[in-house]
Amino acid sequence: MALHRRVTTLMLVALVAACEQKSPYTFGVVLDTDGERGAGLAVEEINAHGGIDGHILRLHSVGGAASTEARVALQTAAILAADPNVIAVIGHTNSSASLSASQVYNAEGVVQIAPNSSTPLYSMAGRYSFRLTGSDEHQGVFLANHVLAMSPRPRTAVLFVNDDYGRPLRDVVVARLEVGGLEPVYDSPYSERETDTDIAEMIEALARSRPDVLIWVGRSLEFVRIQPVLTKALPKLVVLASDGFAGSALARDSLHALDGVRYVRLMDPNRKDPRLDSLYARYRREGWPTPTDQAVLSYDAVLVLADAVRAAGRRREAVRTWLARVGADLPPIQGLSGPIAFSAEGDRLPQYFLETIGESRLRPAHPSP
Repeated sequence: MALHRRVTTLMLVALVAACEQKSPYTFGVVLDTDGERGAGLAVEEINAHGGIDGHILRLHSVGGAASTEARVALQTAAILAADPNVIAVIGHTNSSASLSASQVYNAEGVVQIAPNSSTPLYSMAGRYSFRLTGSDEHQGVFLANHVLAMSPRPRTAVLFVNDDYGRPLRDVVVARLEVGGLEPVYDSPYSERETDTDIAEMIEALARSRPDVLIWVGRSLEFVRIQPVLTKALPKLVVLASDGFAGSALARDSLHALDGVRYVRLMDPNRKDPRLDSLYARYRREGWPTPTDQAVLSYDAVLVLADAVRAAGRRREAVRTWLARVGADLPPIQGLSGPIAFSAEGDRLPQYFLETIGESRLRPAHPSP
């Protein structure tokens, strides 16, 4: 057994050495910590199996660039697009940044795959822009339909983050609610820079509307700030959150303050896939928090781009052309998150699940129709 392990190790070392004789292939990444972690594990797996046609795969990460600010996104995109070694870019980490950066990537002819950016405007970003989730036009309908199916019809409030993610998703949610005959009793934007006074005033106004259900279109980090005040003012309030709720705040919720919140997930983590099981096992061995949807989708983005380079070569335009055919005249790619195929706009066909925090952090509840 020891001899077998030693032979295997020697073979792997020889394989890596052979790959190093060829110039490495490079993908840019602009993601948060967990997204980079997922992408990095995919690269490890690819390199352990010989890289891409004998070329070691590397990631070019721009430090500190996982930001929602347009200025940072544009600067980062310019750096990556100007690097001739970067074949394609995975990112950015959210809708606002991905949308801003897409201007640069499309102007410079660089393929961009956004793992979890969902703003409807991204569908019109350009032919070099792809993503591994559907447009929020679909998620908004999914959220609203869940509320409309409740009996009796609940008094419903909407709070949405005032950015390129929150505004369009809120518009779809409210439009679908109103078509279904339900007008929100409270509907307001919020800023991720709210002061404690702003929060107190917002919750006071929300409480006066006496909602049964709050649709939170935003991120969990900001919700954690308002949660104590919100729970005190409306202890029986049911909270239904968008996919942006996933993230580090859930992993750090040791006091279970977020228990009971239901939020949208972009993938079914209980899929029967040994590769997904292996990813979760790796996270457990390393002592990392459970991987977010962005981690799994970032892993898949690396696999998708690797398939494209194997089939079409490393030229940026060839990669774009090949990706545009996936789901059209090429079969879907089997990712850890499920089959991946792109629409004419570069969007993945949508899939949604609801998860209740505290009840089960991994079990999806209602797959989308």
